[in-house]
Amino acid sequence: MSCQQPSSNKDAVGQSKETQIDSSILISCDGIGEIKTNTSYAELEQKVGAKALTAHENTIYGRFTTIWENTPKAINVYWKEKTAPFKTVDYLEVVDPASVYRTADSLQIGMGLRDLVRKNENMPLTFRNFYATEKSGLITSFNNGAIARNNPCLAGVLEWSSQENVYKDQYEAFKKQEIVESYEKILDRIEVNLSAIRILNKQ
Repeated sequence: MSCQQPSSNKDAVGQSKETQIDSSILISCDGIGEIKTNTSYAELEQKVGAKALTAHENTIYGRFTTIWENTPKAINVYWKEKTAPFKTVDYLEVVDPASVYRTADSLQIGMGLRDLVRKNENMPLTFRNFYATEKSGLITSFNNGAIARNNPCLAGVLEWSSQENVYKDQYEAFKKQEIVESYEKILDRIEVNLSAIRILNKQ
């Protein structure tokens, strides 16, 4: 009996860790917090009120609506439709540096590239170079690591936030690459952070 009891406690602890993220701040394939990927603009307006919604247009990604703009609860809703009425979510996104949202495995805005690779079972991340003409920093693959398995609807964007001294030749060669792997040696001297988390509507 005494040998079995610790095992039971560990199971209980393990279960609590899996469910400890409050649903109001959880990022999952269903959505972000209380905002789900199967919502429409009319449903959003009914749910949070018109005053909580701000319309935007991005030249690359299209029209989007920000809920609770300029707060840690802010969520961007990108639409598949190019004009109103907006009925179909393309993806949900969080970008605020103080964002309260996180995944069940604790991915959140501001996480460093090295920590992301560790979360990904040390599998590299593949992303568009920061100097790419379009969609710079966009993660294009988690290379079958844990992040993709745990969060199959998740995409993200990386941001170059600071750097140490970098050799000019190495820097110029890096700039010419359209696609980058996280194991590039130059990234040992560059601070890179997760600046956007997106949940794709795959329905």
